[in-house]
Amino acid sequence: MGSISVLRLIGVVAGLYVVASAFWGFRARRINRRETLVRWLVGGGLVVVSLFPDSINFLRDVLALDSDAYGRLLALLVVSNLLIWLLFLRQRGKVYLLGRHLDGLVRSSMVLRNPEEGLANLPAGVDVLVVLPAYNEEQNLPGVLARMPKEIDGYTVGVAVIDDGSEDATRRVALEAGAGVVSNPIRRGQGAASRLGYDLARRLDAKVVVTHDADGQHSPEEIATVIRPILAGDKDFVIGSRLLGERESDSQVRLVGIHVNNLLINFLAGTGVSDCSSGFKAIRVESLKQFELAEDQFQAAEAIIAAAKAGLRIGEAPITVKRRWTGESKKGRNFSYGLNFTRTVLKAWWK
Repeated sequence: MGSISVLRLIGVVAGLYVVASAFWGFRARRINRRETLVRWLVGGGLVVVSLFPDSINFLRDVLALDSDAYGRLLALLVVSNLLIWLLFLRQRGKVYLLGRHLDGLVRSSMVLRNPEEGLANLPAGVDVLVVLPAYNEEQNLPGVLARMPKEIDGYTVGVAVIDDGSEDATRRVALEAGAGVVSNPIRRGQGAASRLGYDLARRLDAKVVVTHDADGQHSPEEIATVIRPILAGDKDFVIGSRLLGERESDSQVRLVGIHVNNLLINFLAGTGVSDCSSGFKAIRVESLKQFELAEDQFQAAEAIIAAAKAGLRIGEAPITVKRRWTGESKKGRNFSYGLNFTRTVLKAWWK
């Protein structure tokens, strides 16, 4: 009996604290009215239940806990847990929206910093924009940029390096090589960098945007192969496939993961892709407004599923994938990479 009395006293004190802190927070304009009301209801409810335990007898009876010695306490714990989950889901939704708004703000501010960030290097009237997300790629970038085509089948090609918060000379070597550059102030991930490149392609009124690795794994000479189905009007979205082309020796674990996720994506989205993790892809810029991307990593899978949902004509082209020239992969270990990739597939399909 004494322990229960102490527990009730703790409940009264805790409830009063929640009510009082909500008042002071609202007065100091740290929380809004809705948040204040929620806290008052929670704190006030805790005080009422602590002072008048019989007030929750109906909950105990509804949950069929009336025969238990601590039926009221158990009923209160059940309801409290449900309330916590509701508040958690509500907060998670707010964080998601905040993240989307922040993403849009960062992308807009970076694209608008045109002359400062070296976009003046892009030729006027770009038809095809090649986007290279890059994080600490100062050693690989010069060789990749030197092989970039200037035009393909009469269409002007521009190259934009999205410097994703690099800590080395990535931005400087890209500018020296004559590429356009947009620099993220912090590292945000390949997916976020690609979205920034898509924003830039829309702003430049390009016809096709291509994402291409900056580490030497992809061959710039094969850009023509990937974009031609779009330029011909046959496809809206083309994925460069190493399984249709050639690849240097790769981790067998990762290769198995690609096949498994291919099956999952093709089953969920009704597609027939052979290389779901390829970062070498081309999209008709006009088609970008038909779907929205949000993943900061593993965007290849998200883009395929989003494009399929939007009804875009998806195709593949054979490419050659080599080992990166220097440095270590930014993709993470095989097991964690596979789990996160699968999570992205399921998340993108459910969205």
